[in-house]
Amino acid sequence: MRKRLVAVAVVVAGATVLVGQALSNNRTDDALGVAVSPQALLLGSDQGGFVTVHTAIPFGAVDRSSIQLSGVDVVSTEADSCGNLVAKFSEDAVKAIVAPPKATLTLTGVMEDGESFAGSDTVRVVP
Repeated sequence: MRKRLVAVAVVVAGATVLVGQALSNNRTDDALGVAVSPQALLLGSDQGGFVTVHTAIPFGAVDRSSIQLSGVDVVSTEADSCGNLVAKFSEDAVKAIVAPPKATLTLTGVMEDGESFAGSDTVRVVP
């Protein structure tokens, strides 16, 4: 019984990771996996206070103080369940630099080894 429960837990965990990777890979064509959320910025609405950027960049490989989104400084960072960088930015600051109908937002930063990186995602901007 216990072996069966462990086997089921392993299968469920593996499926969750694969589904998450499949969904994020279909969400962006960016080589670094940069995916901005929300995908539609509603300029006249509060959408929770943050714009979140998911990546395929290993969390520990990044100088987190160097991260910006189109010139907006990062508010916080964390690792996702795969160990990749997730960065949060002020919703108000990001909305201040975009205009309808769409905007390409570029995540930039420096790796711990000193190499720069950049990746982009395009979002809809609704007045």
